Amino acid sequence: MGHSRNRYISDSLFIGCGEASGDHYASLLTGALRSSGFIADIWGMMGDQCVSSGGRAVWSSSSLSLIGVSEVLGALPRLIRLRNEIADEILKREPSGVVVIDSPDFNIPLLKRLKKLGYRGKMFYLAPPTVWAWRQGRADALAELCDMCFPLFGFEKDFLETRGVKCRWFGHPLLNGIRRLSPAKLDDIGGRKVVALLPGSRKSEIRALLPVLLETAQGVVDRGLLPVFSIAPGLDAEVSADLKAACSDWRVFEGPGAELMAGSEMVIGASGTAAVEALILRKFMIVLYRVSLSSWITYKLFVKTPWISIPNILAKGSVYPELLQGDASPGKILRQLDNYIGKTDEKIRIEVLLDRAALELGEGNAPEGWARSIMEILGA
Repeated sequence: MGHSRNRYISDSLFIGCGEASGDHYASLLTGALRSSGFIADIWGMMGDQCVSSGGRAVWSSSSLSLIGVSEVLGALPRLIRLRNEIADEILKREPSGVVVIDSPDFNIPLLKRLKKLGYRGKMFYLAPPTVWAWRQGRADALAELCDMCFPLFGFEKDFLETRGVKCRWFGHPLLNGIRRLSPAKLDDIGGRKVVALLPGSRKSEIRALLPVLLETAQGVVDRGLLPVFSIAPGLDAEVSADLKAACSDWRVFEGPGAELMAGSEMVIGASGTAAVEALILRKFMIVLYRVSLSSWITYKLFVKTPWISIPNILAKGSVYPELLQGDASPGKILRQLDNYIGKTDEKIRIEVLLDRAALELGEGNAPEGWARSIMEILGA
């Protein structure tokens, strides 16, 4: 844009994210920007993690904690009002850049509105939509709207670039942090191996999976193992309180789920970021996925990949069992658990696939790469 460095370090940067994983990536980016000398106001829609790294929340990222077609449709009027409010504020404040993270059903319309209304700053997309799996037309929107995209996986970069999207990839952003974390310290486990139970980070996920996991927990105990429920730190206070009450008969861990996984023998829980964390930690995981009927029909009609979890996609094989919809039942979960515990050849097969998948995560410091690229493109 031809502006000097001094102009940009006095400008602001908008960051918009939804859900706990989006807030975590926003936090990593904000921390890297601050470490790189970016002193301008970083504001937008974010959660506590991003705020603790130097961001300023004007809206809460929990506004987008939705999953499934039916939930999104029900919240559509509120989401449209929120999108318009954010777009108006961006146009009023004129930040030098806009960074959106994940949540494509909200963020792509937001970027389109900004472009239509004449926003002149740079636009970036971190964790862009999975156009390689479905709705490939969104790649055309990314190519038109974004000055740079930062996908989480190398194969995503390759696919997006074939569709004319400008991309940079620096390895998976969770690598460095998870490798440095300390495993959860759990008292009085009596020599038992821990099984981490992860009901998810969204209200609808928890509602769908918690009853299944509560029933599964007794089967875990019967096998001489210790079930411990993860209560994600970024949960809404009311949801967190309800979850703790529901798990009152069981051990719970309220720190980061990855810390619990690091101290566990294996993991059972919701599909998503947790599966990537389990892969980085080389932990066996049984992946669960339950959504509304409308969301499941949409998935079956449009998603073209043979697997739902990223580790299986990276490995090009079934490294983690996937139990979807009605198959996500206590009986089938425990059968998969027994299959893993009881068969040495199965453990060896999974370890080989884990190594193959982990190689696809890359190396390097992704947040530092994002920050460096954004500052370069902004001229900061």
